[in-house]
Amino acid sequence: MATQDEILAQLDLEPQDSKYLIRSPVEILFILRTIKQQSSPVTLHFNRGDELIHTSILDVDSEGGDLVMGYGDNQKLSQQALRAQTLICTTIHDQAKVRFVCNGLKKIRFNHRDAFGAKVPEALLRVQRRENFRIATPEEEPLKCMVALPPGQIPATAEVILLDISCGGMAIIDPHQRIVLEPGVTYAGCRIDLPQIGTITFTMRIKEVFPFTLKNGVTCKRAGCEYVAMPESMASMVQRYIINLERERNARRIRLG
Repeated sequence: MATQDEILAQLDLEPQDSKYLIRSPVEILFILRTIKQQSSPVTLHFNRGDELIHTSILDVDSEGGDLVMGYGDNQKLSQQALRAQTLICTTIHDQAKVRFVCNGLKKIRFNHRDAFGAKVPEALLRVQRRENFRIATPEEEPLKCMVALPPGQIPATAEVILLDISCGGMAIIDPHQRIVLEPGVTYAGCRIDLPQIGTITFTMRIKEVFPFTLKNGVTCKRAGCEYVAMPESMASMVQRYIINLERERNARRIRLG
């Protein structure tokens, strides 16, 4: 099994990108299957990125650990891809960029047609930067953040509600107007209990503030916040929460037809 540093090197990534690296087999299979269901195009890059083939995922076999992709239309390029030892696959999963390594392809038959066969990757990168991806939190069971207030205030914490969350920050409202929501204000000791994941603690900084009207007609402030030097372990927990939330919503859409 490749180490994290080896995988980052194969993907030509920097150490700070490791927080987006997914190594859970269950999560990897879920993402690959969703890419297949959504018919997202996949690009195979090889020969140091000089050559590429456009394809798609045809099948994901969890028991055999096999990944099947469409065979290229260009026979010459397809033969070159089969000889390549390492290929980089890039695609999109629910607006997030996905990249993973295929260490060798083989030519197989799938549904009576030629196809590329590979092993399911042991890791993949799913980049969810705040500027291009964020997910709304459930309205029926709002995600809440406990904010530590300055010493001497009673109670010592305030509860704010998250409207959305990403790997770079979140949007919050403070219905009870307990905290100062002004650009540049920083709060240490914030805490969020992520369902089925665990508790993250972090420092947040207010970046922008807008008026927001609640369903009862009351106006409060909506603030866009960023994490300040969040540990990679905490960022990974946020990413797992987002993946779980997407999985639940996709399953609900399938049930409802």
